[in-house]
Amino acid sequence: FELQQQQFPGTDYELFPVTEYYNDGYHFDHRPTNKVYKYEVSGEEEGTVDEPLATDSPIFNEMYNVIKNAKKPVIIAGMGCNDCADELKAFAEALQIPVTSTLHALGSFDERHPLALNMFGMHGHPTPNFMVQESDLLISVGSRFDDRITGKISEFAQPAFQAGKEGRGGIIHVDLRLSERAAQVKPTFFVHSRGSTFLQAMNAAIQSDQSLGERRRTVEWLEHMKSLQQAYPIFIPKFETQKIPDAENPAITHDRTPMSAQFVVQEMDNQLLEAGKMDDAIFSTGVGIHQMVAAQLITWTKPRQMLSSGSLGTMGVALGYCIGAKLANGNKMCIAVDGDGSFNMTFTELKTVAEQKIPVKIMILDNEAQMMVEYWQRLFHNERYLAVRNEKNPQYTVLADAFGIKNIYCDAAENLPAAMHEFLFSDPEEPVLFHVRIERTPCLPLVAPGESLENMILEDTDFECDASAAPS
Repeated sequence: FELQQQQFPGTDYELFPVTEYYNDGYHFDHRPTNKVYKYEVSGEEEGTVDEPLATDSPIFNEMYNVIKNAKKPVIIAGMGCNDCADELKAFAEALQIPVTSTLHALGSFDERHPLALNMFGMHGHPTPNFMVQESDLLISVGSRFDDRITGKISEFAQPAFQAGKEGRGGIIHVDLRLSERAAQVKPTFFVHSRGSTFLQAMNAAIQSDQSLGERRRTVEWLEHMKSLQQAYPIFIPKFETQKIPDAENPAITHDRTPMSAQFVVQEMDNQLLEAGKMDDAIFSTGVGIHQMVAAQLITWTKPRQMLSSGSLGTMGVALGYCIGAKLANGNKMCIAVDGDGSFNMTFTELKTVAEQKIPVKIMILDNEAQMMVEYWQRLFHNERYLAVRNEKNPQYTVLADAFGIKNIYCDAAENLPAAMHEFLFSDPEEPVLFHVRIERTPCLPLVAPGESLENMILEDTDFECDASAAPS
């Protein structure tokens, strides 16, 4: 603007906000209109598409009545719920609707709550995957329906689509970005707003609805949820105890029980919960088995508690994310849950940790492998393994010693509780590196690419996959 005035003196100029004149999809992605769009399942618009998100709008009231009367509803909490956890909880409790979360929304709905379904999708818990596929109404708030949560798109949530045709359910998609409207899944209703705006409007409608009373249609649905949770828990791989000869006296043996990533993360979760410290913890991850195991087995209680690159697949980010989290949240316990493959990418940042005395906690789950890639090569490439083993990992405790960082080592289940307690609680004002030696185990459940969401690999057995659907 100043340059224009210098080049053309005497010319009058006036500044206008760009978003005031640009009404294209890109700018609408950053400027929610707070409108409700109604669709038929075919994707054709029905009636007026620009009715406001307000209780006096006919389309809003039609949508509200669908939600109120659904018998098998599920709320999908996406990243857009991170700024409105209280509103989400109030909405779910008022209508007794179970809530499942995407990876980036973990903690937006406290997983200690009886309505919590935990994470769903490719490596999600079995119960939400089954219930999404059985539901008559999906309410997705701030999630974009990518293939990591839908599975095979042509088989996604078919009962909900049928319920939409019959006017007793359907798909409600709430998103800040107008470009996400029917981009992957064609909804019954699309709400172009922030998640907080939608939930506030819904909660206002609930509070003013005198006909609602104590009537709830989801009692049987919630009983079904409990039965699924009991029947399909996350499987924790365990191993037989070995007898290990003493280094100095071979005649003496010691018990040593190998561990899985799941076993270690579960122990960390249990200790944090028992100590009442979970609400004060922030976790970061790299990419791989450890990332998905952490997502599955940590009890997420607060928004933005999980810092992860998600489907971007950025190996090596755990330590950097953890450093940033600690600098921004000095009163929080910041824990990097990393794998050896990811940690090897950026462990030079230990120098930053040591120099700046940043009291982060770094847990390396070391199986000397890129186990997620190894499992995919087993499923999709006839066990033609390439670049999946880390045969020359450093001694991580020696590496930490070189930087003057306290370190702990554990390779047996017998020693894990004490070692984990020391790692978590003994040195709150200094960095600690915890090297945990684990066995190679896949992260299950897994919805293989090309499979429907309910068709999960639940056990580490041979599973026939479509080779042409190999993940990227």
